[in-house]
Amino acid sequence: MLAAWTAALLAARVGAETTDEWHARMGSLFEQEFEAVKDGKITYMAVAVSDPKYGDQAWWFGGYDGRAATREDHFGIGSISKSFGATVALQLAEEGVLDLEQTVGHYLGDQFPAYDNYTLKECLGMRTRIPDAFNVKDSFVKTMFEDPSARASLETIIEDALADPLLPPLGDSAAYSTTNYLTLELLVEHVTGRPMRDLVAEYALEPLGLSETSLPPRDSSGKLAEPASRPYAGPSCVEELEEVGADGVDTGWTLDEIFPVLVVTSTGGGMESTIDDLLKWAKSGAGDAILSPETVAERHEFHTMGFPRKYGLGLEGFPHTRFDPRLNVPGAWYGHSGDSFGFATGAWKSDDYDASFAVVVNTCSFLMFTIRIQQLYQQDLEARLTTPAPTATTPAPAAATSPAPAGGASSAPTGGASSAAPTTPRGGSDAASSRGPTLVAALVAAAVLLLSATAVTGTTAW
Repeated sequence: MLAAWTAALLAARVGAETTDEWHARMGSLFEQEFEAVKDGKITYMAVAVSDPKYGDQAWWFGGYDGRAATREDHFGIGSISKSFGATVALQLAEEGVLDLEQTVGHYLGDQFPAYDNYTLKECLGMRTRIPDAFNVKDSFVKTMFEDPSARASLETIIEDALADPLLPPLGDSAAYSTTNYLTLELLVEHVTGRPMRDLVAEYALEPLGLSETSLPPRDSSGKLAEPASRPYAGPSCVEELEEVGADGVDTGWTLDEIFPVLVVTSTGGGMESTIDDLLKWAKSGAGDAILSPETVAERHEFHTMGFPRKYGLGLEGFPHTRFDPRLNVPGAWYGHSGDSFGFATGAWKSDDYDASFAVVVNTCSFLMFTIRIQQLYQQDLEARLTTPAPTATTPAPAAATSPAPAGGASSAPTGGASSAAPTTPRGGSDAASSRGPTLVAALVAAAVLLLSATAVTGTTAW
């Protein structure tokens, strides 16, 4: 098996791997991981990448109650919604409608005294000591399980969170709290006089052509658009729900009735999308593409939030140590992850590799598994695109010509796979896109793939 992986990696190095061959190889890798954990945990996974050599590609696996998954399935994106809310707020700041250095109290008066002295920028950057509404015991999370038809107001959810003790002093760190984004949404709606749903559509969805992504009204049914994935409760999901007083949920249960209640969290975690739209959002840098360079620079001022995770303004960042430390992988990824009642998602971009990545599985508390899937793609990028700089006596590799991606889709017993329409590699030169590792690097990468492929059990990535 080691020889097979080494051969595949060396083939990629010299540009001998066609688009279809590469697509099949990565699909096989992803499918192996999916098959290893799907029983009793997840039934659906979709992955999409924008690759510097092979363009936009997608894979999907599994299904629900006899129906095979499709590329068009809708799913909840959880906290990736926060990056949409932040993108709206940052554009309003560019227009002078909001001042990020002003306090919440300046805009909302004494409605939430605990927020009076926190600035909008501190809320966007998770730089407050306000507890996360999702972690408050016996609050709206417990209530929503007791009565899935109820729709709590943002004010009620925020007030429940503020009744808990403040978090410890942060120092120069950040502390994740959905409450910050619920408060920001109320503030934005108060200042503009418009629902956040309309603002997200105008400032983010329409400019980027995200026609299958939506922010439902907070008082709506919350049901996913068709075709829809089905949310399930994995074992870690059940444990987290029990911690906040939501009892009576067992592993493997569908959360069809519970998931729609998340609509009340809006840009805190209530949006939905498809794998193709999620990749578009990743390619935009989670909204960076529609912000000014000055705003983007400010947005990327990260604060540590549990090593190696960092948080900017509605943006998560990870250095290469997020991935397997046995590979010395240069480059960092930024974007946002999402973990909602029934789905774990990620939308990430790497400027170093000019690559983007999107992923979803249909269970909550499974983010580490999505990271594992992303790690496989990262390792493939490392093997194909990283090489020592050429010296005066070692010429750079010649540019390789890649055939156009095949259109359409092919079905497999557990799902499908598709190559997008022909895509010109984005950024960099042809020579840079065709670089590959040395023989030693290829052997190391192959060995790491073999070692790490056996280390995934449950929700632990390695």
